[in-house]
Amino acid sequence: MSHFLKNLFLPLLAALLLCASAGCASGGPAPAREDPAVPETTAFDCGGLQAGIPTQYLDLLLVETDFPEAAANSGWVPLLHVCEKASVDAAEADWGDSDGIGFLFGISALDQAALERHLCSDGSGVNIFAKGADRYYAKTYPTDVQFYRSQGTIDTESEDWKQWETLCALSSQVCDDFITRNGLMPYGESEFWDGEFTYDGNHAYVNYYPYFTFDGDRRIWDTLVLSQPVRQGEGGIWCVERYYDTNGNIYPWFPDSGMAAADYYAEIQAACDAGQQPELLTPQGASKHFVEQEYGHRETQPGSFSLTDGVDFAYIETNLHASDLVMALYFDREVDDLELLDCMGGFTPDNWGVLGRFHYGSDWWTPLRTALEQAAVGQEQETRDRDMMRLYLSSHGQFQEAIAGFLQAQRNDAPEGFDTVLSEFPEADRALLEAALSRNP
Repeated sequence: MSHFLKNLFLPLLAALLLCASAGCASGGPAPAREDPAVPETTAFDCGGLQAGIPTQYLDLLLVETDFPEAAANSGWVPLLHVCEKASVDAAEADWGDSDGIGFLFGISALDQAALERHLCSDGSGVNIFAKGADRYYAKTYPTDVQFYRSQGTIDTESEDWKQWETLCALSSQVCDDFITRNGLMPYGESEFWDGEFTYDGNHAYVNYYPYFTFDGDRRIWDTLVLSQPVRQGEGGIWCVERYYDTNGNIYPWFPDSGMAAADYYAEIQAACDAGQQPELLTPQGASKHFVEQEYGHRETQPGSFSLTDGVDFAYIETNLHASDLVMALYFDREVDDLELLDCMGGFTPDNWGVLGRFHYGSDWWTPLRTALEQAAVGQEQETRDRDMMRLYLSSHGQFQEAIAGFLQAQRNDAPEGFDTVLSEFPEADRALLEAALSRNP
């Protein structure tokens, strides 16, 4: 830039900054530049950023931008809090207090550590929508309706309710404006959830059997996904970055240390380099540390863990499908015969274990037994025969005894087709099936 342009530009810039500062001091509103294509907005100073709210609604709102205690927790800083004025006034008139009443939406800033803790939570009332150079920005909203009128009356056909709905809808417009006005980047939590892993580099999988310590049961497991967050290969620490439960729910994990995971793990790596916590140098050792020290502080034994090749999604999908079908039968809802047999025909002893523990304390077997008996014979009989044979081979105890009776009913109905299907099975399995049939002539 030439000396002449600098002399012209810098005083103009200073004047503009002075004007902006004077207009937005102490969190007060300043009129935004008018654009005939969009509704007029009023800008509020929010900790050095600007939030624009449509001017036409300001008389209906209470807008707060001054949070003197926010500096005490720099990880999560409220910037904007918007309430409906009519709800607040009605609550104060009735009760003398309006805490929480009328809340519509807000905006908060999060640092990396706060974002990581949020991802480990249920996420209710928070939606991450933007990020800047070193912070993320979240829309906050009530998890239940905070609308209030005198004596608690709610009339969803009233003009007051329609006004409430209009004001609630402002949050999307305000957040979009917040991104543009402050030069931020749109960001959604899906950018994290869509990724297969939290960290790049080496990964390992370990099955954790939560009931093994108590009764030796290894049919039920969570799959821990581990990575080397600092150094790859020999000498690099391992950490659990997420885990899958028996129903396929994914739980990310970040250490609750008050600092970003990257900084925390860098400190742990340095400690391991100095000879401390050597158990973190193997996936199994890191898994044991995770379960005993971080995840529920549970007692473990060597048999509580096993290395595996990955997440067993077939196991998970069968658990989910079977549980849904059993719940439907328990509540006397109709279930398709072939769908039931197809699911149960894919069972393993592990799936029986999950089903039994999940429905423990209820009489889930009686309706399932009745449904299997009714599904034994019908159209596409050979498909029914095949699935029932597979189910028998995965079963035990009272379940296997009942299924043996269903097999005999199938052979009695269409013996030639039944024996054709039976011949498809390996010799050892055929012997088990024939033995079951001989006990149920």
